[in-house]
Amino acid sequence: MLTVLLRTMLIYALLLIAMRLMGKRQIGELEISDLVTTFLVSEIASLPITEPELPLSHAIIPTIVLLAFEVFISFLLSRFPRLKGLFSVRPSTLIKDGELCQKSMSDARLSFDELFSELRRQGVDDISKIKYAILEQNGNITVIQKAKYQQPSAEQLHLKTKESGLFHVIIDHGAINKHGLSQLSISKEQISDELQKKGLRISDVYLMMINDAGERKIIPKEKK
Repeated sequence: MLTVLLRTMLIYALLLIAMRLMGKRQIGELEISDLVTTFLVSEIASLPITEPELPLSHAIIPTIVLLAFEVFISFLLSRFPRLKGLFSVRPSTLIKDGELCQKSMSDARLSFDELFSELRRQGVDDISKIKYAILEQNGNITVIQKAKYQQPSAEQLHLKTKESGLFHVIIDHGAINKHGLSQLSISKEQISDELQKKGLRISDVYLMMINDAGERKIIPKEKK
């Protein structure tokens, strides 16, 4: 039992490292090559766990080989984009100028119900309002409405706006988020002093966020 537990922990650590090295693209957007690699790695990694008599090398070596091959393919495609058709599909236009592209729908094997469901999810109820609807490589559908149906921007309405940027997490469950501090070039001491003026300690804060404009949002922990 202990052997199986140790093997499981080692394989888990190996897969975490492998996925981290493959990058967020492979985790967030499963293209054809990514999907094949994921299936193979999951199958290979399970062998030494379910069959304790097999050495760990039966999982480690193939996983490293697949990882190296996936990284090499990604590098190759970035240098030679024309090869992308061999390992992945290209974006496909499903709607153009309010008209369905029947061939693209057929090639993608996408039903009208699936398409219209996605359009409704994006707040579009009429295909005649759509300039382009594109099926992306990762399976998502990007919808661009015709100009007259798009929401006007502040610039078009001649409104004065203020850039606030992103909110960065500074304190999470009573602990300082060092990454958030580095994004805003703020020290832990400055945060501590600021909270003291409000009668709070860092450990008393459930969540604290600061955006690029310096606006603060502080949520204290609920009292037990």
